[in-house]
Amino acid sequence: MAKIEKLAFSLLNKKDLMLAEHLAHVFNDNKLDSGSLIQDMMPIYWEEVDGRLRNLWPGNIYRPLYYVHLRGKHYNFKDNTRAFLSAISGHLEGCLLYLTPSPPTHRTEQRPFGRLVKPLKNAGIISAELAGQLWEFNEVINVSSKHFGAYAPTRWLDQRTFSVKEAAFSFLLMRKLSMELFVLIETRGLILPQNWPDFKDEWLSWSHEFNYEHKSTWLRRRYFEYINNFCELIRQFFKGKGKLL
Repeated sequence: MAKIEKLAFSLLNKKDLMLAEHLAHVFNDNKLDSGSLIQDMMPIYWEEVDGRLRNLWPGNIYRPLYYVHLRGKHYNFKDNTRAFLSAISGHLEGCLLYLTPSPPTHRTEQRPFGRLVKPLKNAGIISAELAGQLWEFNEVINVSSKHFGAYAPTRWLDQRTFSVKEAAFSFLLMRKLSMELFVLIETRGLILPQNWPDFKDEWLSWSHEFNYEHKSTWLRRRYFEYINNFCELIRQFFKGKGKLL
């Protein structure tokens, strides 16, 4: 059994495991709208201001959910699992940052979050059990060597790529851990604008199909997705050099 699947079976309940299996099925079927299922399972991450949508604050928590949704609705999802898991990991890091004594006032560069867990555990902010679960997640999912080049063209895919099933398990693991972190964040006085929805049995049979009005609509969507992927690749390349695009 793969490490991610083993972690999922140790932490998730029966319904979450069933949902992960169904989500993997939805990801694998290009006729099904995986984005609508992902979006229904997550907190609302945007608000409308002056007729325009913008991400909710804190950005370090809600902005990664935008990318989870964006990567999760990709056609041929199997080619985008690394970027999907990178966004999942970024969300958990954002939650942990808002449990520290000095939360960020702006979005920060994404990094492995193991460095955040130990001081939070030592300070009694998170339990030893939760710290252990986060460390395991960080070790098997938030792996820099697997996320490097996550936004590269599909011809760059190699043995580091996560499977679709691993991506589905990882999403449900992120959901479980994030729900616990949301409670801790609010216990410390920060009221989050949107929370995780309760489990819905209808998710287990979700079968919404894509509704493309015309083939050209799909082609335009794919074109802009590839452009966005390329921009993310360039941005990742210049991170750490003070030259964010």
